[in-house]
Amino acid sequence: MQPIHADKRSQKRRNTIYYLEVYDLDSGQLLGRLADITVQGMLLLSESPIVPERTYKCRMVLPAEILGRGNILFDATCVWSRKALNDDFFEAGFRSLIADPGDIDAIEMLIQRFAFNDL
Repeated sequence: MQPIHADKRSQKRRNTIYYLEVYDLDSGQLLGRLADITVQGMLLLSESPIVPERTYKCRMVLPAEILGRGNILFDATCVWSRKALNDDFFEAGFRSLIADPGDIDAIEMLIQRFAFNDL
């Protein structure tokens, strides 16, 4: 599946100043490191391929406590996956499915405090 083009996004992606770790709760393994984020989705860099069209239960470790949270739990569906420019890594685009309004607020605060550069 091809990446969603920027003109199809309702929000601009934002790079974070940290490569935050995102874990697969089912396996307990590191799914990837956050490259950019919006409230609606994210781009992860990973050392192994990520299965497209699969929904993962995720835990993102925050760089500091945000709104009383050290982690954010959410479901995310891999929309696309491909080899990164650096052949040692893979990149994957996700659509996030966040039900808890507090988690959405925490992601918005994360973007405000730890993101730079619109893409």
